[in-house]
This record gives sequence, structure tokens and C-alpha cells, in this order.
Amino acid sequence: MSEPNPELSVACILIAHLPVKAEMRRYPALRGRPLVVVEKIGLRELVLDYSAVAEAAGVTEGMPLTDAIALCPQAVLMQADAKYYSDTHNQLADALAMRCPKVEVDGMGCLYASLEGLSEIHGGEARLAASLLQSVPPPFNPRLGVACAKFPAYVAAATAPHGRAARAPLDTTAFLAGCSVNLLPLPWESKERLDRYGIRTLGRLAAMPGAEALAMLGAEGQRAWELVRGIDREPLPNIHRAAA
Repeated sequence: MSEPNPELSVACILIAHLPVKAEMRRYPALRGRPLVVVEKIGLRELVLDYSAVAEAAGVTEGMPLTDAIALCPQAVLMQADAKYYSDTHNQLADALAMRCPKVEVDGMGCLYASLEGLSEIHGGEARLAASLLQSVPPPFNPRLGVACAKFPAYVAAATAPHGRAARAPLDTTAFLAGCSVNLLPLPWESKERLDRYGIRTLGRLAAMPGAEALAMLGAEGQRAWELVRGIDREPLPNIHRAAA
């Protein structure tokens, strides 16, 4: 990462597949196996997380368990341990808060940090990014994205190499255009619906009229359409966390 830009003020620290990594840390024998972590929502059993082996078979987050088993019959199934994952996530947030005073815990494995005023303290943006990555233990293999708002910071992190940092350009619409709609904060069913209509990239969604996105997916479709057009109304991280 090059010299700091005052408009790039949000970092996303992304620990992909945190539940699976947490389970493999707890049960090392699971490493290298097609692990599928399952959560029960009402009467439905859905995929919460999956290992690389299960992903190669086509398993995705939010997929009904019956579909996951059909794709990956050899899957090792494990019921989600929400408290364990939450505790692990909060421990990572506390470690990050030792380096950034404003940290926000978002979805599982996703943390946001305000970078305002921190670059000079850490001796430049590159050293700051390295410090944030080092706050997460190596087995969790974090990625870091820096941007002017939370969603492009998340996409920058999601598309960065493991263990590395990436910066989103200020022209977020162009940056997001070629990325998959799977990066949107939408339930699996909504992503499936977009796919059926041939909308597979953020750029394709951005090209639609906002009213069409609203009609297709309701309020969540409107929000997704705004995000891909660079309209991010989410505030900067503002939750102060102190390490326990």
C-alpha cells in the first residue's frame, strides 16, 4: 500500500470461514476434510459455513442442508456452536481494539475499524495495515481492505490475497463493477434470484433502474443497488471496545 489518503478512512478486517477455522482449531482432525457447519433457523437447516473441500463441491453459505449433501455426500456435518464462534470473534475484536480505538463487530468474521488519525501514529499506511493484520492470529489468515466507506472496504478485503491488504480506489463504482453479487449482504435466496435473472456482477446490478431492484428484492434490493452505485449510508465504525 502506498502513501496515505485522508479519504480512505475505513478498514475491513475479514476472517473468511471463521466458524470452520474455529472448529479446526478446536478439533485439528477436521483439517483437510469436507466440513459443513449447519445452523437451524426455524424448521430449516441451512449451511452456515463450509471448508475449502466442501466449497470445491459447490457448497455455499445459506444453502439448504439437503442441497449441500446432494452436492457433497461425504460432508462432515457439525451443528453450529454460536457462543463459541461469538466468543472467538469478540476475542479477535478485542485484539484489534488494542491497535484501533474504534472497532465495530459486524457479521461473523468481519470487523471494521476507523483509521482516522492512525496513519501517522503507526508510521504510515503500510505499517498501519501490517499492524492490523498482525492483530489476528495466523491460523485465521485475515485479509484487510481499506476504502472511503464500509462496503467497498469489505469488497477490497474479500478480493485481497489471504494475509494481505488491498486498497479500494475512490471511484468505487468502477472498482465494484466486475465483482460477484455474492459479495452483497443478501440472503442466499435473493442471490439465487439475481442469478436466475442473469445478474451476476455488481456492475450489472448497478446498471438496473433502482425501481427495478426494489421491485425484485424489496428494501434489501434497494440497499444493494445503492451500495453498488457507491452510495453507502453506513456510518464509520464508532463502537469503542476495550480489551478484556
